[in-house]
Amino acid sequence: MKIKSEKLNYETNRSNFYLWFICIIAAFGGLLFGYDAVVVSGTNSQVVEQFSFSNAELGFYVSCVLWGCAIGSAIAGPVSDTFGRKKTLMIASILIFISAAWSGLASTPTDLIIARLIGGLGIGSATMVCPLYISEVSPEKMRGRMVTLFQLTITIGIVMCVFANWGIFNFKEVNSDSITGDTSISKLWKWVIIDENWRAMFMAEALPGLLFLGCTFFIPESPRWLVKKNRGQEAENILARINGPKRAKEIRMDIEDTLTEEGRINFSDLFKNRLRRPLILAILICILSEACGVSVIFYYGPQIFESAGFDLGGSLGGFASIAIVNFIATLFALVFIDSAGRRKLLAVGTIGAFFSHIAIGLLFMNGSTGWPIVLAINVFIAFFACAIGPVKFVIVSEIFPNQVRGKAIALATFCIWITSAVVAQVFPIIEASTPTGTIYFFFAIELCILLLVVKFLMPETKGRTIEDIERSWLKKTNE
Repeated sequence: MKIKSEKLNYETNRSNFYLWFICIIAAFGGLLFGYDAVVVSGTNSQVVEQFSFSNAELGFYVSCVLWGCAIGSAIAGPVSDTFGRKKTLMIASILIFISAAWSGLASTPTDLIIARLIGGLGIGSATMVCPLYISEVSPEKMRGRMVTLFQLTITIGIVMCVFANWGIFNFKEVNSDSITGDTSISKLWKWVIIDENWRAMFMAEALPGLLFLGCTFFIPESPRWLVKKNRGQEAENILARINGPKRAKEIRMDIEDTLTEEGRINFSDLFKNRLRRPLILAILICILSEACGVSVIFYYGPQIFESAGFDLGGSLGGFASIAIVNFIATLFALVFIDSAGRRKLLAVGTIGAFFSHIAIGLLFMNGSTGWPIVLAINVFIAFFACAIGPVKFVIVSEIFPNQVRGKAIALATFCIWITSAVVAQVFPIIEASTPTGTIYFFFAIELCILLLVVKFLMPETKGRTIEDIERSWLKKTNE
């Protein structure tokens, strides 16, 4: 009996290791998302000065990548349903690499905008497919934690980018007079690192882009996608490595049963009574969680701190504290999302974010400067990162039927990026005519609406299989 127990523990540990291995690789797309989300914040001041951007042009420079993300996420849905999740991730990594290299070498504003749009296509595709893939390979008891890995890697990417930006800025300050020489390499190095060091900030993303592409060769295709494509035995083999042979057979049969029970579901069915409720829920959560002010802080953080009295170096340092808090708070979500549940965690995070915005607004209205504002913004980021950010991706990846999950999640992710793009586009214009404190009061009101959605529309999905969640929607419709 002891030998049998030891063998069972060995098989379980091996299965868990394999699950963590493929989920971490898939979640690596979040690292690129996090890096790309904030790299622009470190370049804003220099790019605006170099190209003489107006407030509206600055807004488009920041938001153009988000418009690309919206298009990328929309396209990734049908692409991933047709060609598979794995190939879509590979395409996303290639686009991100091209964007990073091109952005760093762009000679005109048009070149820079096009390069950023290409990066948006890759980032949008990754943010749509990564949570989808992870949710489809993960057992129900670990699915929330595994999908939260994607949010965690976003925070790691943000930390990497903030310290890369900060390091590049400080390197210029210390070594601006020490790099000399007439060789082509010396001139290129001085151009990228010293004279226009915003280029180095962009180009630094190329390395993790290549690493992500290499890692995707080591993950299997999504078993649920394989079953949908009548490749059930391949799917069962993958599921067996994650769940064991007996459970793998049960999961395969359950997936096949739901595909049969669903009948033929088309994308248009999402807009009909049958599946309208999960679609409305996903869209509302995506829009409201993205419009709560987090985009403003990550895309314009250094500028916000400059308005609070910091110089550029100090503002990058204050922004670094946000990146670290964002990472630490996401670890909290990783631990508790499968035990506390999605609804409770999101409700607590929303309430905490609401009061944080009230505090930020009051500080700006009272003319406060310096570290009190940094502290208040960090409190907001902590509540966002431990609840609103990760739950958004988890709930959207869980609630749609197998047949249309790719396209449905693409639509929900499209809403994330459109919202983020609009906020990033209009913030410089609104800030120029509206007191900064008032803007944060508007964000607080928006969070009240999110709390109502959590209370009245959102079901608890922890510990339930994707197929069980799907049946619950269909059952409610038929009652």
